[in-house]
Amino acid sequence: MISVKSSTSVTNKRIDLAQHPALVASIVTGLCIGTSYIPFPPWAILFGLVPLALQWVRMSSPESLDAPTSWRSKLRSAFFVGWLAQFILNLIGFHWIAYTAVEFGHFPWWAGVLVLIAFASIAHLYYALAGVGLVALAWQLRKRGRVLGERSRLAAGFLIFALIESLWPSIFPWHLGYTWLWMDWPGAQFADVIGFEGLNLVTLLANALFALAWLARQQSGSWLHAAKWAGAALSVFLLIQLLGLGRSEPWKQASHSLKVLAIQGNVGNYDKLIAEHNADFARPLAEKYTRLSAEALDRHPEAQLLIWPETAVPGFLENEFRTEAVGQIVRQFVKTRGVPVVTGAYSYDRASKTSFNGFFVLDRDGEITQTAYRKSILIPFGERFPFSDIIPYQKWLFPGLGSFGPGPGPTAMNVAGIQWGPQICLESLYPWFTAGLAKKGAQVISNVTNDSWFGKHFEPYQHLYMTLARAIEVRRPLVRSTNTGITTVILADGKILPWSPIDKEWYGIYDVPYQASPELTIYTGIAGYSPWLMSLALLALAASAWIRPMNRVKTKAV
Repeated sequence: MISVKSSTSVTNKRIDLAQHPALVASIVTGLCIGTSYIPFPPWAILFGLVPLALQWVRMSSPESLDAPTSWRSKLRSAFFVGWLAQFILNLIGFHWIAYTAVEFGHFPWWAGVLVLIAFASIAHLYYALAGVGLVALAWQLRKRGRVLGERSRLAAGFLIFALIESLWPSIFPWHLGYTWLWMDWPGAQFADVIGFEGLNLVTLLANALFALAWLARQQSGSWLHAAKWAGAALSVFLLIQLLGLGRSEPWKQASHSLKVLAIQGNVGNYDKLIAEHNADFARPLAEKYTRLSAEALDRHPEAQLLIWPETAVPGFLENEFRTEAVGQIVRQFVKTRGVPVVTGAYSYDRASKTSFNGFFVLDRDGEITQTAYRKSILIPFGERFPFSDIIPYQKWLFPGLGSFGPGPGPTAMNVAGIQWGPQICLESLYPWFTAGLAKKGAQVISNVTNDSWFGKHFEPYQHLYMTLARAIEVRRPLVRSTNTGITTVILADGKILPWSPIDKEWYGIYDVPYQASPELTIYTGIAGYSPWLMSLALLALAASAWIRPMNRVKTKAV
């Protein structure tokens, strides 16, 4: 018997966890998923959701629905099971939120911990809402004389989970599909067909099949019946691995190549903040990047392009600001060395009096001859206060919060004669955005970012692999330049080139092969299909239950 014992001066209380299977299931799922996401090895991604899913099945059974308890009580129980699981996995996988609150929000550490607790409480509530949705669906069908069997309830639970997960509004939209690239499994190459969202669905399917194996063992008492479903789960997993073999070969052929010199300045958070509020402190930061770039060019004179990270230039770079010191330093450096530079900097629109987080291209003469790309997907509070366009006085009440304007969406730019698709920071986390760049004709994708606010042990690796995944989905090389790491390149065939250290000044030369007229992948045309697929499957399942009246199935306790 598993138990937890607590004592007081008055009495001893003993909580028997064996009498609380839902509580145990929540804890186990939270621990399994939390310790299976990047940078952990994905040891439980194929079965980590099984304990939670089995509770979905139990709570939505006819016996549970017919029990003399209130409807609200059933929903509360279903919600709590999922809520606890997501709370635990959030504390494990996203504990860096506390560090970000301290570094970016300037909170004391005790307040940063409270921010983490608040984040963990609500960040991924689809774990809770999936159970609520299943119980509500089963209840509505039950009232109309229809009963979902165990297998149907299990399927419905996973479909609802996948549907809500794909629609959930998240700043950091992670899922288990990215672990395939983290482990360099051959199945990751199949993402140019189904995307990493598809690999996530395959992972969820494996979980569902392992859950069916558990149900089969409970119902029949035979391990043979369980082995059939477990074998099906492994077969699905291995099938995708086989489908990924050889898919990268056509993308190893490239007609052109570009030598890119990536510069990582490792500018601290305090220096960046000071530079944003006082132009006198911006000059040393610009000089730092020009110094590192000059040193890098002396060592690598073959470089054809320099790339600097997000807001590497702490000032406005439009031609109308060319008299400002920061812009003059950068322009003069580029003109002297004769090598084009792409960089993050601030952009400004005088007509709307709006600032933007921008991406600029300086030609070999140090001139800006095309409009800057302006970041389209902004971080709430960090870069834009929610509803600030509707309630403008929020800027007066909270002057320390971001107030950038949104850009136009995916945009291709001409960089040294190449169609270049810029992403800034978390824009790389949204597959539809990169698919839009490929549709715009981008031959090379670039991501400029600054991860200095998030610590150096978890988030940099999570953000890195979620970004690199986009290159395989659209089969374009992706150059990633960061302020503090991790800077690297992934080729169209999925090969990841050597990357930079974290929290160190660094530069590296990359030979980036690319195709002059790359084809659009299957996934490029269907990016974001998961909600539609899950909705259709869920409707089909509900319709089948409605058509078959009184589909009563014998059930056993899970």
